[in-house]
Amino acid sequence: MPSTFLGLNTAYTGLVASNAALNTTANNIANIETEGFSRQVVNQGAADAIRTYTSYGCVGTGVDIYGAERVRDVFYDVKYWNNNSKLGEYDKKQYYAGIIENYLDNTQTTKGFTAIFDEMDAALQSLSNNTGNTNYALDFIGKAGNLCEYFNLLYNNFQSMQNDVNDEIKIKVDEINSISSEIATLNKEINIIERDGTSMANELRDKRDLLVDQLSAVVDVSVEEQPVMDDRTGLQTGMNNYIVKIAGGQTLVNGYSYRELECVPRESHQQVNQNDHEGLYDIYWKDTGDEFGVYANSTQGELKGLFEMRDGNNDEAFHGRVAQVDPSAQTVKIQVTDDYLMDISKSTLPLTNGQITVGGDTYYYDKWTFEKTDTGECYYTFELIQDETKNPERIGTDKASQLAKVGEQVDYQGIPYYLEQMNEWVRDYVSAFNAIYGVDGATDYYAEDRSGANFFTGDNKLTGEQYVLDVKLGTDRYDSSQDGYFCLTAGNFNIVKSIENDPSTLATHTVETGGVSKYDIVENLIGLAVDKEKMQFRGCKAEDFLVCLMGDAALNANSANTFQGIYMDIEQTISNNRFSISGVDADEEAANMIKFQNAYNLSSKMISVLCEVYDKLIQETGV
Repeated sequence: MPSTFLGLNTAYTGLVASNAALNTTANNIANIETEGFSRQVVNQGAADAIRTYTSYGCVGTGVDIYGAERVRDVFYDVKYWNNNSKLGEYDKKQYYAGIIENYLDNTQTTKGFTAIFDEMDAALQSLSNNTGNTNYALDFIGKAGNLCEYFNLLYNNFQSMQNDVNDEIKIKVDEINSISSEIATLNKEINIIERDGTSMANELRDKRDLLVDQLSAVVDVSVEEQPVMDDRTGLQTGMNNYIVKIAGGQTLVNGYSYRELECVPRESHQQVNQNDHEGLYDIYWKDTGDEFGVYANSTQGELKGLFEMRDGNNDEAFHGRVAQVDPSAQTVKIQVTDDYLMDISKSTLPLTNGQITVGGDTYYYDKWTFEKTDTGECYYTFELIQDETKNPERIGTDKASQLAKVGEQVDYQGIPYYLEQMNEWVRDYVSAFNAIYGVDGATDYYAEDRSGANFFTGDNKLTGEQYVLDVKLGTDRYDSSQDGYFCLTAGNFNIVKSIENDPSTLATHTVETGGVSKYDIVENLIGLAVDKEKMQFRGCKAEDFLVCLMGDAALNANSANTFQGIYMDIEQTISNNRFSISGVDADEEAANMIKFQNAYNLSSKMISVLCEVYDKLIQETGV
């Protein structure tokens, strides 16, 4: 038989449950604008009934409260994290692609390549009609100097942007380290609260999920939560081991422990691209020293977008197969087969003090030589630095036939790609221009022989001198330590100083035509801008340089804008679905408040009624 006062206790449990639901509703309403907060509900169920051993069997005993739990769907969390990584990648690409378009802008308000090149061509036309007047020569030299300054400025702007991207990479790595530390701390705090098996650290779990949201924008992330078992009893302890993996499955956080990344700037002898800004960062794990592997196909996020923008070379890094190793001389000969590696105007190899990876091991080299055989085979021979501090392991014959590379193949048209394109145009244009300018019999205003002379050259930043450019393009063999057109870049592009200082040394005609009134050299130079037989750039005329680069920039910007818009729309959809489940809705909570208030009032009324019953029973019923 049930207790006489069972009804009072049953009503009391309803009162407690309604009060808990009201408090939870109040908490939801208070956090309606809190970022990352998940709506909470009181998890309750009917209490166990008791047997009465009467004709009516069992009697209910009220309601049990199992605790307040978050309303959250892991499915939408995973969808959000995956999409957020893709959105973060294209956010960065969109931003920097827009800057590249601005740099290449050639509108009427910005004096770009086309305007400068046309001015130089016009000055050349005027010079052809006034070859006897050095004032026209001075004007042409000034306009040619503007072209050099344009490329110098553009090159420096791109390098500065590369340095900005590099700095942002460091910021993102610091952000990853900060988030990993916070997640590990929250893991411990959550387990302390939940180890009794009944309590739920809802607010702390929300903070942890918000950190994972932030982390997913920087790098792709996956999460796993495993229950911690008691080794003695084999039962769950109520605690969980929370594991966070990033960049294609590399463990970042495992329970209370976390790993850190570090950015290591490249030394001067660790260059992988002739055009790279100094001090670019490589990322390593602090605990193991292993590379982070940001170039993996599975890696996504802002970090991937930044690296592709900083290092994107259109999949045109140096790579080949080892043909021969000389252990005594410490040289390695590598055969290449790609067309762009057989054209020196496209070369991006550091001329000296670079690094090369052979069979998975990294070596540092002093210089390299190029050789093209009569059968069309091409080889690069690298002379390794014989210094144990830089190359502690000497290269051996075991590296024969293995793959070799300088830098990574990054299939994106990032900053290195545009720098290489500028270098290629400058090298091809200067080579063609100088070939016409320094033709045999070339003569200046004073009838001085200028055969073999150069008009354009490059400044050697180390020595302060100018390059002689005595190794021409198309040569079957050359050495990186020589003065050749591969030394020329858009950043050091300049006019020969002697011509700048004295316009009368400008060659205008050949001996055969005679007299300063003739202008056969100048006339041939005029045709260089439009004659594809004299010079081609990607199958186009010399004056179409900017059209080619603007086309690349526009396609890349359009692609980034398109994908950024797509992933932004997807994120909005996922966020709406997430909010519909986890978000706090003011109308819904208002309805809950009234519902739980009524339940509370009914439970209170039930207690009042039972009190009257018990009072009648105790006070007025006689024995």
